[in-house]
Amino acid sequence: MGSAANAEVSSPQRAGGRVEYFDVLRCVAIVAVVMIHVAITEWHEISVDASRWEALTWVNSALRFSVPIFFMISGALFLDPDRPVSVGSLLRKRIPRLAIAYLTWSLIYAALTVYGPGGSGDPLEFISATVTGHFHLWFLLALIGLNLATPILRLVTAERRVAWYFVALAVPFATVFPLLVAVPFAGEMLGTVLGTMRFDLVLGYSGYFVLGYLLHTMRLSRRALVAWTFAAIAGVVVTFIGTSAVSRAAGHTDERFFDFTTLNVAVVAVAVFALAKSWGDAHRLSDRWRRVIEIVGGASFGIYLVHPLFLWALRQFGITTEIAPLWVTVPALTVITCLLSLGASWMLRRSPRVRGVLA
Repeated sequence: MGSAANAEVSSPQRAGGRVEYFDVLRCVAIVAVVMIHVAITEWHEISVDASRWEALTWVNSALRFSVPIFFMISGALFLDPDRPVSVGSLLRKRIPRLAIAYLTWSLIYAALTVYGPGGSGDPLEFISATVTGHFHLWFLLALIGLNLATPILRLVTAERRVAWYFVALAVPFATVFPLLVAVPFAGEMLGTVLGTMRFDLVLGYSGYFVLGYLLHTMRLSRRALVAWTFAAIAGVVVTFIGTSAVSRAAGHTDERFFDFTTLNVAVVAVAVFALAKSWGDAHRLSDRWRRVIEIVGGASFGIYLVHPLFLWALRQFGITTEIAPLWVTVPALTVITCLLSLGASWMLRRSPRVRGVLA
């Protein structure tokens, strides 16, 4: 990934203070996230031997790059040495905003789950659901952790060789070994060794954070981009085959190959980010498209937070992927949910009191 031929530092493309290809990536990633959540409910409910399950597995396998892309964009921004970031500002502003967003949306989703239709009405369950958060709110907790680590990671990226060394360590420890631990016998031994070693420095999403900065500040050759494209295709295929194999062996859905930190997902995320960067270095959006992309990209945080509400509401009216062929329902529900969520995010962002916190 970091050969001398490809490590030439490039000038980030900006338009009006924004990086255009970041907004393009945000748009692509948020649509992919919504489509994953549109497809995942039926995927969990039907037999792993059904043809629809196989089709939904392809959808999910192809779109797992989405959340890593958000981590990489954040890393490219917050690890930029020209962007002042202090421990004080993180502790006083950024992290409290994320914590408030997590608590507020956790309360909303917990109330809906516990006191809404079919809910138990149990106050203890409500408290538990508020603390642990809705299924998609883990992203905010991950961002809090990465923000806490930002001052340290900025020191890592101050020297590119050290930064690439950090990424190189993350590949085996964060993306490969966790899958190998599941291998019978050998995996048990590996798990014992890793558990004793307790080398947690490069685990989690910090590798994506650092990698986002490195890719943003370099120019990959055409040959490298082609290689990453083929690696991405292989990654999607491995995700599909691995998920199908372990799920059918277990008799139920198994998401271990869907994990955002697995190597098969990581190579797709790197390819998408690198291709977008290459496109951004050579192209500019028209004024009309720039406005559209900036609106959707700027609202992506709010769309992420609110879209499960609309998926839930649509399910209450029986509008799910099961009502028609998947090639109709998955794209249609994705578009509907994205538009509704975009509208909600836009309205929330109109209020200065919640702008940047709840949307």
